[in-house]
Amino acid sequence: GRLMRRTVAPAQLCALQQKPDCVRNICILAHVDYGKPTLADSLVASNGVISSRLAGKLRYMDSREDEQIRGITMKSSAIALHFEQAGKEFLVNLVASRGHVDFSSEVSTAVHA
Repeated sequence: GRLMRRTVAPAQLCALQQKPDCVRNICILAHVDYGKPTLADSLVASNGVISSRLAGKLRYMDSREDEQIRGITMKSSAIALHFEQAGKEFLVNLVASRGHVDFSSEVSTAVHA
C-alpha cells in the first residue's frame, strides 16, 4: 500500500468517511525531539498537500505561530489523508500529538477522539 501522491477532492474523503471499514485512525506518539513533525510532514507530502522537499522542514501540522517560532508541538492537530492498497481506498485520519514530559492527558484525549 501507499499514500497517494495526488490531490483528492474533499467530497471523496467525505464519502470514504461514511464507510467505517475504509477508515484508519493513526496517532503519532513520541517524546520531544523524536521526529513526529518530520513523519507527519512526510505523510502529508505523500498526499500532495506540501512539497516532499519541505517534509521535515515545514512542520505543517504545527499550525500555530508559537509552535513554528519555538519549534515544538504544543497542541495536537489532525488531518485526513487518502491511502490506496490493492485497489481499495482508505481515509487515514492522522493525529499528531505533542511531545512533552507531561503530555499524557492530551495524548489520551487525541487517541480517544
